[in-house]
Amino acid sequence: MSLTVGDLAGLLSGAMNGPHFSVRAALALADGQPPPRVAALVASLSSSKRALWTAVAAAAGTPMPPDDAGLTRLAEWEQDTLRVLSGEGLTARLKHGQTVRDVLLEHHRELLWTAGMIAAHAGAARVRSA
Repeated sequence: MSLTVGDLAGLLSGAMNGPHFSVRAALALADGQPPPRVAALVASLSSSKRALWTAVAAAAGTPMPPDDAGLTRLAEWEQDTLRVLSGEGLTARLKHGQTVRDVLLEHHRELLWTAGMIAAHAGAARVRSA
C-alpha cells in the first residue's frame, strides 16, 4: 500500500492536532509553565521538523521551512507544504537513500512518540504539584 500526499497530511495533522493522543492534546495536560523536559521535547521536535523539511526541500523541491517558526507555526506550514507536494515528490530520494514518503512516515511515528513523552512528563508534573 502506498500512501498519498493526502493520506500523509491527515496522519501528520492528526498526530499534531488530534483531540486524543496528539502533541496538542499532550501539551494541554501541562497547565501553566511546562516542565523543563516538556519544553525540551517541544524544542527537539521543532528542530527535527525543520531538519526533515530542509532535506525534503532539497530532494523534492518544496519550499524551505521558516527559520523563525515555533512548533505550531511549523506544523501549519507543513500542512500547506504537503498540499503542494506531488506524487513524484513523495518518491524522491533524500541524500541517505530514503524516499520522502518514508521519512514522513518516520516523522509521524516521532510525533506520536513525542506526544506520549510530553503526556507522561506533564502528567508526572501534575502529580507532583497536587
